[in-house]
Amino acid sequence: MKKILLLLFTFLTINIYSQDYITNSRDISDDSWTISTTNSRDISDDSRTIFNGYDGGMMLHLGYISTNVKPLNYKAEGITKGIGGAIRFHLGKHYRIGTEGYVSTMSLMNNGSYMKTFWAGLLNDFYWQFGKFMPYVGLTVGGGALTDCFIFEGDNHDWEQETNVVINKNPFVAIDPIIGCDYCLSEAMHITVKFDCLFGFGSNDLYLPVGPRAYIGFIFFH
Repeated sequence: MKKILLLLFTFLTINIYSQDYITNSRDISDDSWTISTTNSRDISDDSRTIFNGYDGGMMLHLGYISTNVKPLNYKAEGITKGIGGAIRFHLGKHYRIGTEGYVSTMSLMNNGSYMKTFWAGLLNDFYWQFGKFMPYVGLTVGGGALTDCFIFEGDNHDWEQETNVVINKNPFVAIDPIIGCDYCLSEAMHITVKFDCLFGFGSNDLYLPVGPRAYIGFIFFH
């Protein structure tokens, strides 16, 4: 997950500096910029009907999820929160394909117990532009891992050995439908709000918490 976040941070940094460089170049050499831009547009009209740039950004999320952990006869439910990001390439006028990854943690029992979900995968979505608003719907298909830690006696605030602790980790196939909308602050920067509900398919002892999550973040376009 750290590698994914580092990659997304590097992408955003490069994108921001490239936007600044383009703006400065326009201020310094308006005439030459207009000529070179016009020529490049004429040459690449056909290719840009297929590839129309890319976007990416980071998002924070908050949600309410629940599951019944049958082997422990315990119902886990509560607020989950986390961070992640996405990068997408624009193909045609309405389709984007890319990848995204997130980590989401639900704290339990107020003693250090938790259920932590990580997932990443191939992201596909369709978007439409209506003035400053850009709604979209999509689906991510990939994989992830659910890590559980249940402390039934004691807590994680001391250095004592705990004797009644259950730790479990399970991989799963992730299916994540999404719906959201961007508000265009400028051509290069959007603020996005989206909602999803992650589903996982794995072994019989996978008890993935399910519920809605709400995301908010900044998306940079190039």
